[in-house]
Amino acid sequence: MTQISNIRQLLTDPKLGLLPHLDDRLQAIEQSLKQQIDLQVAPYELTFGVCNTVAANEPRPLITQLISLRFLITGSSKDTFEILLLASELQNDIDAAILEWSNREWYQFEKPLKRPVTQIVGGYNYEFLEASTDSYRISITREFDLTYLLTF
Repeated sequence: MTQISNIRQLLTDPKLGLLPHLDDRLQAIEQSLKQQIDLQVAPYELTFGVCNTVAANEPRPLITQLISLRFLITGSSKDTFEILLLASELQNDIDAAILEWSNREWYQFEKPLKRPVTQIVGGYNYEFLEASTDSYRISITREFDLTYLLTF
């Protein structure tokens, strides 16, 4: 590859990428959560889903890529209600960070992002951990589409 692809730039660019922006936001959120309650936040997982080419016959075709992020939080079962509330707040904070990044990136002069993120779907589930009866894990999933220019 002679140049960085648009999807790589959108996700990893140190100044404008989603993942550095999300990492910064999550560090601040995690610090404030740990002051409130004892919990562990695992590194998030990134998965690529369905990828489609839009307007393939145009001079500059667009790609729509489904991005899925999964966040894991482990806590004590004595704090179940509090952690469920915090997970809901974390879900909202993650969505806000993605939408904020998307709008900021979309307004850039040389923008690989051709449409801002308009919809984020997902949810959260919780499960008791088998190894320990007094702790459980919450899994938060967020999915959205990134639309960017195909590079040749």
